[in-house]
Formats: sequence, C-alpha cells, structure tokens
Amino acid sequence: MTWLDFLTIALCVLIMVIEVKRGAVCAIIDTVGVWIALKIATFSYQAIASPQFSYAAAYLTIFLVIVAVTATTSTLLQRQLKSDLGPFDSAIACALGLLIGLFFSHIAFGFIHLHFGETYPAFASSVFRGQVYELRALKGFLRFMHRIGSTDVAD
Repeated sequence: MTWLDFLTIALCVLIMVIEVKRGAVCAIIDTVGVWIALKIATFSYQAIASPQFSYAAAYLTIFLVIVAVTATTSTLLQRQLKSDLGPFDSAIACALGLLIGLFFSHIAFGFIHLHFGETYPAFASSVFRGQVYELRALKGFLRFMHRIGSTDVAD
C-alpha cells in the first residue's frame, strides 16, 4: 500500500465521522455539492490553467472553492432547519460520508496524476487506484444502494 491508499482510508473515515456528526440533511447537500465540484473541476481545469498555474493546481483549486461554498451552504441550512431523518439519519450520513470520502480521494489521485504523471510510484502501485481513480468503487456503491431497495434477490 502506498501513501495514496492510506490517504484514501483516512479521508473516508474522517469524512464519515464529520457527516455523521452533521447529519443526513447536510450529507445529502454535501454529496450533491461535491459531485458537482468534481464534475466542474474535471471539465474546466484546462481552461484556467496557465504557465504559472498548472493543470493540477487548477483542478484542485476549482474543486476546493466549490466544496467550500457547498460546506458553507449546508452548514447555514443545518442551523436554520434543524432537521433529521429519524432513526436512519446516522446511517444515511455515514454512507454518504463514505461516498464523499471517495470523491475527495478521486481528486487526490487526479491531482497526483496531473502533477507527477501515471508513472509516479505511489500512483502506479496504489492498491485503490482502480477503485478510486477509475471510479469502480462508486459504481459498486451505486449497485449496492440499488440492491437495497430492490425486491429481486437475483441482483
């Protein structure tokens, strides 16, 4: 395991704990905001990059700015609404925190890929590279969540 793998585990655990403390409503808002930030950063980082501002720095900056706006928005809404989703609030927040942790890890892998290249040892020999950077874990998570609501046992 490389330091990127340990970073992935740490991000997932840390963000899960934060989201459980904040609640499911904030986790839902954060998940949507982080997904949007990921997509915007992926498609627009090349447009703001320059000789002084590398692709990797542009990618990370766009993502973090949008995440900061999302976190501020969800915190303000949490203070105003004071809502929770009942007995499943913590479980929903935990699952979404894991997903957000995977998004943050994807950004870390993307930053390393853009900055150092795919031959960088920590990137090339990472255990989680296929799961996090190539989004296999996200696809597996979505399949798992779909099976929870499905009545078909063959899934």
